[in-house]
Amino acid sequence: MVRHKTELPKVNNEHTQPPLESFQTFNFQQNYFELFGLEEGCELDKSELRKAFMAMQRDHHPDKHAAKDDADRLLAVRIASFINEAHQTLSEPLKRAEYCLQLKGVSTDTETDAKMDPAFLMEQMEWRETLEDVDLTSDAAYQHLDELKREITASVKSVAGAVEAQLADHNLPAARDSVRQWQFLSKLVGEIDAAEARVDEAIGQ
Repeated sequence: MVRHKTELPKVNNEHTQPPLESFQTFNFQQNYFELFGLEEGCELDKSELRKAFMAMQRDHHPDKHAAKDDADRLLAVRIASFINEAHQTLSEPLKRAEYCLQLKGVSTDTETDAKMDPAFLMEQMEWRETLEDVDLTSDAAYQHLDELKREITASVKSVAGAVEAQLADHNLPAARDSVRQWQFLSKLVGEIDAAEARVDEAIGQ
């Protein structure tokens, strides 16, 4: 009787250990979009970003190199930090827009600019005055803060759309100005969130 050789099931070692070559030659010069295999731009598929991030985080986790020498463990930490910073930057729309400009050699480090649109500056000053005038001890505080936040959020959406179009048209000066406006608006939304937190604290006392 002919006996057939029984083949053992193959063990799938995918993602159990990153290839030594890819680990030791990790390219820190690639941009964040290249890192995750995404097309450069303000708009991206967040599910694809998350999927790519989880795969890279799994492949390059420092714990996988815990038994290696000090140099390799340090490299593993650097790689993980690079991946985490890239994910944080691309996950947040404003940071992503700033990064797109940075890749094109345009800096947006500061929020102050003497050339800022006077009409926009006046509008944001009015919003700030409105915020300062809200009585955080009144029963209507939440309503006033919510109304102001919705108005500013709508402006953020409009500015974000402008940045995307300006980058697509390679109009970098206009895109930079729009991102500056976005920075102002983002800071103002943060101030509203802080005001809402103070209302919460007052109610809890």
